[in-house]
Amino acid sequence: MRVVTQRIIVIASGLSACLAVVIIALQLLSSEITQAQRHIAHSTLNLTQSVIYDSLQSLDDLSHLDIEDCSDSALLKMRQVVFLSDYIKDVGFIQNERLVCTTTGGALASPMELEPPTFSTGLGFDLWLNQQLVVFDNLLSGVVLRKGDFNVVVNNNTFGNLEFGDNQWEIVNRYNNQITHLIGTPGIFKQAQLNEYEEANDNFHYFHRCSENYEFCVALSLYNYTLIRNKLAFLAFSLLFSFAFGIITSICSESLIRRHVSVGSRLRRGLKKGYFSYQIQPLVDLKTKRIIGGEVLARFEDQHGRLFPDEFIPEIRRLRLTWPFTQHIIETALHELQASKVIQKDTKISFNIFPNDVESNQIAALSELVEVKQFDGNITLEITEDLQLDSLNANRNINHIIQQGFEVAIDDFGTGYSNLKQLKNFRCQYLKIDKSFVFELEAGAIRSSLVPHMVDIAHKSNLKVIAEGIENVMQSKALELLGVEYGQGWMFGKPMPIDVFIEKYLASQQDNKS
Repeated sequence: MRVVTQRIIVIASGLSACLAVVIIALQLLSSEITQAQRHIAHSTLNLTQSVIYDSLQSLDDLSHLDIEDCSDSALLKMRQVVFLSDYIKDVGFIQNERLVCTTTGGALASPMELEPPTFSTGLGFDLWLNQQLVVFDNLLSGVVLRKGDFNVVVNNNTFGNLEFGDNQWEIVNRYNNQITHLIGTPGIFKQAQLNEYEEANDNFHYFHRCSENYEFCVALSLYNYTLIRNKLAFLAFSLLFSFAFGIITSICSESLIRRHVSVGSRLRRGLKKGYFSYQIQPLVDLKTKRIIGGEVLARFEDQHGRLFPDEFIPEIRRLRLTWPFTQHIIETALHELQASKVIQKDTKISFNIFPNDVESNQIAALSELVEVKQFDGNITLEITEDLQLDSLNANRNINHIIQQGFEVAIDDFGTGYSNLKQLKNFRCQYLKIDKSFVFELEAGAIRSSLVPHMVDIAHKSNLKVIAEGIENVMQSKALELLGVEYGQGWMFGKPMPIDVFIEKYLASQQDNKS
């Protein structure tokens, strides 16, 4: 179930990352489209202002040239104005409300009667829209502006850069809040009372802006998909990048989850957050069958499940967390046992000690722990045989801790390095026979024949013997006949929570008195 949950988290993280990149890409695209559309609107407004300014400036220049006829010199002056202008395609001279000559056609054979203007602006010039004119033998659709005796022609194609896709645009004249269509698509312009206005939805962006100097406004309705089509490469790249980023995120998430649920990470968090607990396995006097104490055994469980001692003990060693772990278990267990008010002076509580903590003398700190000072019973430190007991440091440190009032037991005797010479180097109190020897007592195997010799070695060294792994009466009786003083095993009780242990301990004391 945990694996399925982790897989769901990995997939969800990848999809979330992919979606986040897509959202960011769309936001960037939307922002870019908006900026592009604003740029188009402002460019159009600036272009329109430039056309009007250039046209009016040219008309003013023409009025100062003292032109009174269509002579060659007059036409030359008019053509110079066209040449200097960026937008004007033709200039005409008017007399008596008739067009008499143009820069492209010269003097007209028959003066042309002028039609009424489309409208007259408040700036003093008249305007004709969408006039069909012949310029250099080419038919031209344009806008004609007149002021005084001259008019100028601006090609409608000047605004051709607005004609793309389905976008629509309009230039209007606004005078006294009256709107007059000039060029583009009629009806695009709206919100006449506002000089600047912007509106956006899922389909299009609308902009308009009115000139501060002239009586006209430019409006654009720009469709999003028109610009999106120009960003297909960006969209494709964004999708590919989001997919790749999602995969990378999934891989990283899986790596982080694996690290998070690794034994090492769980143990580190466990020491900080109290995921370690303990149980107590009773220690019994084999003659009286009375519980005289127990061995404290560490347990671990967090939100990811349980870890067994053979899983977390080696990892604790590898992480070099042996002493913080040991100190936590000792402090917790002694505090709760002392708080139970059932501990007596002869109660024996034992803890397993890592050999490296003996070698480095971390165990010297035990006597300074508050819980140790307040504990009424006896504390036994069990040291496994993978410690080289003939080490000078180990020898000195063990003897020092014994002098401070602790008892020491050699755990799992017969499976490690210990021998009789090593046992004599320090004054330990107990020797624990490994359960593998006890299991074979009934079968009469070779290993079981070593048990009497171990007991004999211990007694000759003034050590008391504890046998582990006793499961039945036959084993218990055989060990008792060999002179083994104490025993542990499922026959007397499995490792149990403190409240169960206290109940059994009190019952045992009561049975012994009766």
